[in-house]
Amino acid sequence: MPENPMQNRLLSQLPDSGELADYRKKVATIVETDRRRIRVERVIATSFWIFCAISAAAYLWFGDTWSQLPRAPFLACIMFLWGGVEVLKHHIHSAEVELRKEVKQLQVQVLELQGAKERG
Repeated sequence: MPENPMQNRLLSQLPDSGELADYRKKVATIVETDRRRIRVERVIATSFWIFCAISAAAYLWFGDTWSQLPRAPFLACIMFLWGGVEVLKHHIHSAEVELRKEVKQLQVQVLELQGAKERG
């Protein structure tokens, strides 16, 4: 079986069975910190999208209709897209953090089962 350096690196970071309680607390702390950060990011992303939507509406409502180039609709589209991209980035990051949380919790369960197997 060929050596996998990433697998070896990940396995070297696993705690011993005696340190499992500390590792569980550390994982719980990381999950709680990520949950708070995601909540703040959600508020910021939603607020920014609302700002972009209001700005786009203002560009369309108060835009220069007498100029030769349609600058207001272009700026409105840019603002809508910018706000949408920021909301999309938040959703992707939120899913990434949720996946990492699930993996860490699964890792703790596997370590608990390995510890129970070693004891019993």
